[in-house]
Amino acid sequence: MDTWELADFPLEPQDPPTVVEVTGALLTKVERGPLRIYGRPNRYIKGAVYDAKRHLVVESQKAAVPNYPWVAADPSKLSQRGNIRRSLRGRWLYGGHWMQHFGHFLIETLPTLWPEATGLDGLVFHKYHRMPSSVEPWMQRALDLVGMAGLPVDVVGTGSGVIEVENLVVPGRPVVPGGWAHPQAREVWMRLGSQFVDPAAPRRIFLSRTRFNAARDASGDATGTKARRTSAERDRELDHVFSEAGFAVVSPEELPIDEQFRLFANAEVLAGCSGSALHMSAFAPDGAKVIEVGDSRNADRPQRTQLVIDALREHRRLFVPAGASAQSISETLSRLDLSR
Repeated sequence: MDTWELADFPLEPQDPPTVVEVTGALLTKVERGPLRIYGRPNRYIKGAVYDAKRHLVVESQKAAVPNYPWVAADPSKLSQRGNIRRSLRGRWLYGGHWMQHFGHFLIETLPTLWPEATGLDGLVFHKYHRMPSSVEPWMQRALDLVGMAGLPVDVVGTGSGVIEVENLVVPGRPVVPGGWAHPQAREVWMRLGSQFVDPAAPRRIFLSRTRFNAARDASGDATGTKARRTSAERDRELDHVFSEAGFAVVSPEELPIDEQFRLFANAEVLAGCSGSALHMSAFAPDGAKVIEVGDSRNADRPQRTQLVIDALREHRRLFVPAGASAQSISETLSRLDLSR
């Protein structure tokens, strides 16, 4: 348990992303629902780009790996009954799905904006989560940092009708969650992270869940899919172990987005439990070290999307099973070479 390893993509990369420009593009509304399948995928999602002849632009579809819960189910030919509800004039970039969730936005939405922003009049996306879509300040800041400042954002939702775009740039998606990623994603993450180089930033970071979980406990929100994946005792235990090993223990959700980027962009060793917070290793330098501590959802093996990120950034990594005691983790940290 105390040897650094280079990550591999869980699946062999497919379909290197290309970019096409579509004149008179049509964006269909978002639809989703259950499939009569007892296993995964058991839900479908619709909402894609079609050309002026109403043929599917395959690059616009969300790719999925085996056992992913959603499957894209867009027909190859759009029915002539799809009436145009409104139009977007000028040249727009299609950014895939507008992920309202923090981690998914940074790992899936942002990298889809890999083409140059030159000559664009706006950004258009499809809605993904059921929650209402909004452009939060941290989202706008991330867009600004990857070169999309000043461009309006339009999110196509579940309303009736079709959206027409005069000229639409459609890039293939460089990140397939749980599967693989392409160099275009790395370039976007590096473009952002390179703006926060700071020799004064801490070099070893542990991402604590203590305050995050305590706040959810107090709100009564820690149920269902949001249920705790580590106990309060385990949270405090991990804080102590990593603090004693010389890590700065931080609660990232309490920090301004720029401060989060500063921490991750300068980390030589980044540690935390499996999940979205640790996905911010995407912004850590190439060759940094990542310690992933398992939880109830990923007890004995790494989270697959974390492997995708670390493989692309050539991070050396270590997975600590959820059942590892505080003493064993402490002993492992004492034996590890934590230098860059």
